[in-house]
Amino acid sequence: MIIAEKKKTENIAEYLLYMYQIEDLIRASNFDLDKIEESIISKFDTDYATKREMREWYKAHIDRLTSEGKEKQGHMNFLMDLISELNELNLKLLHDPLNNEFKDVYDKAKLEIEALRMRSGHSKENDVHLALNGLYGYLMLRLQKKEISEETKEAFGKIGEWLARLAEEWKSKRGAR
Repeated sequence: MIIAEKKKTENIAEYLLYMYQIEDLIRASNFDLDKIEESIISKFDTDYATKREMREWYKAHIDRLTSEGKEKQGHMNFLMDLISELNELNLKLLHDPLNNEFKDVYDKAKLEIEALRMRSGHSKENDVHLALNGLYGYLMLRLQKKEISEETKEAFGKIGEWLARLAEEWKSKRGAR
């Protein structure tokens, strides 16, 4: 909860990736709030009220995953809505004649996104959703200390650069509201 709120205001792409991790953590704990409290919440050096708030935050996400029928896979609806909004911003920026810098960063990532689309078989996903899913998988491989080719590292570097730029644009647009 504490980390999520901070990421949500600072970098929407990192927030989405973090929330993917939260979904996986909830599933790995078999939706058991006591396990989450023991393994995560209890480790935070904070007051009782904040820990209680964290417990409620995790409980709300457990309830949401369950009510949305996403116990085994898939992302919570509100995350999918955010991804759609982020994709709409991406499309708007790509059609903005005054934002060539963004287009240049996207163009460097586009070939990698298309390669990812072909390898994953997820042809219907928008670029943002596809890139986030791919990047999450890449990060999981790194956490597991799996061997990753230089070509893959370079590809996800380009995708990450584009998502970071998109997140900056998101933040600047949100700040203007």
